[in-house]
Amino acid sequence: MTKLFSNGCSFLVSRPTDDVHSFSSEFLAKSYNLNLFNIAMGGRGNDRISFTTKLWFYQNGFKDTFAVIGWTSSYRMDYVTNDEWKKGRIPNMDLTWRTWKISENLKFIKSCPGWDIEQTACMRLLNHVLDLQNFFVLNKIPYVMFNSLPAIWNKKISDFQTTYEQIDKKRYFKPQSSQLDFIQENNLIVSKHDPHPSLDGHKKWANQLKEFIDVNNLRTI
Repeated sequence: MTKLFSNGCSFLVSRPTDDVHSFSSEFLAKSYNLNLFNIAMGGRGNDRISFTTKLWFYQNGFKDTFAVIGWTSSYRMDYVTNDEWKKGRIPNMDLTWRTWKISENLKFIKSCPGWDIEQTACMRLLNHVLDLQNFFVLNKIPYVMFNSLPAIWNKKISDFQTTYEQIDKKRYFKPQSSQLDFIQENNLIVSKHDPHPSLDGHKKWANQLKEFIDVNNLRTI
């Protein structure tokens, strides 16, 4: 194995303005002596993560790569743009993306009869997770997943419980928690005004991830 691929939101990128010059998947790549290919983008959602992950592997092949996926909030709704917004951020990909947030569009949501915000978020996350899980299994790609931001798992509803049970928990690090929970509980945020991980927050999360990966032998199929 020679490559580590990662995708996610701002929790999987550096933040030089906050003196955070590395992040968890980069620490993992260095610890395993792998070349890092990171296409995470701050502010974007899980639609982009799922689509661009599959596209990257179609472009680059399935062999010799370990995938690290940090899921973000299901309340983020991605859409493809025609204005070339931040075009070129991801090599060899033509599509550009923007995102709208549920919390900023409540008037529109209330105009849609019966829209259950939480149940829709849960459904979308489950769909994204299982979609990528099946893609990785089909193409024999070793991987690990985790929640960068808190997940919505509404297991009181049998449809969701049945679907949640299909997630491979051996490859999902702390599905009931998130990196945001961890750094807030341990005061590992950039500042009280910015809940992104500090450099130490990334290091300590990466150390836990590595232990989980090694104990479960996740770099193999």
